[in-house]
Amino acid sequence: MKTTFKAALLGLTLMGLTGTTQAQDITYGLQVGSNYHMSSFGNKSVKDNNGKVGVSVAGFARIGDRVFFQPGIGASLLRKEYNFENGQKTPKFYQINLPLQVGYKFLENGDFNLRGLLGPQLNYDVKTVKSSVNTDYKKFSFDGRVGIGVDISHLTLDAYYSHGFTSVDKTLDAKNKTIGIMVGYKF
Repeated sequence: MKTTFKAALLGLTLMGLTGTTQAQDITYGLQVGSNYHMSSFGNKSVKDNNGKVGVSVAGFARIGDRVFFQPGIGASLLRKEYNFENGQKTPKFYQINLPLQVGYKFLENGDFNLRGLLGPQLNYDVKTVKSSVNTDYKKFSFDGRVGIGVDISHLTLDAYYSHGFTSVDKTLDAKNKTIGIMVGYKF
């Protein structure tokens, strides 16, 4: 099932790329916001798994009109809190994020747009994270990302959910799960 979903995300992204290569509409923007990181753990020794609020900044390009491709690059601080090996762990993740999303404008009315987005996201941890002797967080991870957004003239408001497909730590069997809200300005 996961492989099928990953293939579908990749296929949608490629369709967005090929469908927008001849489009003339290109919009650029910057966003800032907050995220809530709520990793899932397959290791049953992990207790009191609590998410924490972090921050994100990003830039994006929107290529196309009603159906569009929206690649982006961002930086995020993700925080966690959980108990493992008889101690409280509070790791921080400093990530570079590369979302590659296909979008669709459900509603276009002058300067107002309501749109949905879907696609993969690649993540790279800039700083090696060690929350205990037995943990070994990976530098690269792969997520699926879905979101909804509103444009009012040049202002943007986006809400998203990002779900990890790859385990970020073998010992903990941890996967990313993040929700976020971003506000921005498009040029």
